[in-house]
Amino acid sequence: MAVPVVIDGYNLLYARGETPSAGSRERLVLDVVRWALRRTRRAVLVFDGWAGGERVEREEARGPVTVCFTRYGERADEWIVRRVAARPEAVVVTSDRAVRQAVRRRGAAVLDSEAFVERLDAALDPESEESDQPGPPPRAGGGRDAAWLRGL
Repeated sequence: MAVPVVIDGYNLLYARGETPSAGSRERLVLDVVRWALRRTRRAVLVFDGWAGGERVEREEARGPVTVCFTRYGERADEWIVRRVAARPEAVVVTSDRAVRQAVRRRGAAVLDSEAFVERLDAALDPESEESDQPGPPPRAGGGRDAAWLRGL
């Protein structure tokens, strides 16, 4: 069984060249759901609720993707590190250097957001032969990271 993919939602939006809005979040959710279905992966897409969120975190199931809005006062970065500390078998998608270092120390594999955008676009492109194939091989590294990133 493939390890879950934990995605820093706003970080991924910025990597796609989009600014945060209800519309851009919804497009991202739909694309990640389509990607997860095609890759038979489970994913958690985390968005900050720290500045305008609710008193408690909110999760919503969207097929193979759980969309999480952190509680008021908590950043997605903190949520991701806390989640990985409790369950280190994960691939974390973020380009935030501090988050990357923190989750690696806790045992997670990391893929930067720009590399994931390439994989997401390839998987969703109906003209691409890759849309029905496992993801491209991992870039650098080896060992567990290479194994965990296979098929993204």
